[in-house]
Amino acid sequence: MGKTLNWYLRRHPLLYKIRYRLVSKKTSLDAIENYCYNDLNKKANIPPLFFEINNLIFANSNKDLNHFEKAVKIAIWLKDNVKGGPGLGKSSARSLQKMINGEGGVCSDFSQIYSNFCVINDIKVKEWGMKSLSDDSTVSGGHSFNEIYCKEFQKWVMIDVAKSILLYDANGKIPLSTLEYIHLKKEKKELNIASIYANGIFDHKKTNNIFLISNSLPFIITNYDNKIYDYFLDKLDFFPESIIHGLLILIGKSYSFEFPIE
Repeated sequence: MGKTLNWYLRRHPLLYKIRYRLVSKKTSLDAIENYCYNDLNKKANIPPLFFEINNLIFANSNKDLNHFEKAVKIAIWLKDNVKGGPGLGKSSARSLQKMINGEGGVCSDFSQIYSNFCVINDIKVKEWGMKSLSDDSTVSGGHSFNEIYCKEFQKWVMIDVAKSILLYDANGKIPLSTLEYIHLKKEKKELNIASIYANGIFDHKKTNNIFLISNSLPFIITNYDNKIYDYFLDKLDFFPESIIHGLLILIGKSYSFEFPIE
C-alpha cells in the first residue's frame, strides 16, 4: 500500500532533513557552557500535570536530596513508569500523559519532559541531540539526552533518561559533562557507560553504538520555549507536526541546533 499524504507530511525523512538544515548552526564552547533551559522556561510556565506527577515521584522521599540524587530519582521514575513506543510530537503535558498511559514516547519525548521536571525541582538543565552515523540501523539517525548542573560536583553532568545511563572517564568517580565527553572521544580516551540503576541494567550494544562507536555529532538544543511550543502544538494539532515546526521557523520562534566549535 502506498504512503498517504498525511504520512509524507508527518514522517517523510526529507522534511526532517530540511528542518535540521534550517535550525542548525555553530556556536562557541563558552556559549554552550553558559546556556540553560531554565533561563527561558520558568517554573510558573510549566503545565500543572508536571507538578502533580512530581508529587508522586517524591512521595516516598524521607530525606533531603541533593541535585544529583533528585535528577536520578526523576529519571528512574520515568523509566519505571513509561514503557515507551512511537514518537509523540505533542505539547509537553499531552506527551507526558500519553507516555504515562503507555501510548508511546521516544528519546526526544523523554528529554523534553525531563527538562520540565528539572525546572520545577530547581535543577538547571539542557537538552542535547546527537546526529548518529552508526552502521546500526536501530540507532542511526539521531538520539536525545539531557545535561544537568550538580552543585555538589560544581559541574554539568550528562544523563540519558531514555537509555538510563551516565558516562564516566577512566577514573569513574564523577560523571562526565557533554563537552568533556566530546573532548575525550575526540582524543580517543577511555569512556565508560554506567546505569542510573543500582543493578546496572541497560542496553550495552545500543548505548555503545550511540556514544562510543558511532561517528556522532552532538548539538545543544537552544531557544526552546516550552510555553510557545505547547501553545502552537495544541492549537494547531490538526496540522502535521512538520507544518507547525515550519511555521515557528518562519516567525522566528523555533529552537536551534547549536554545534560546538572546538
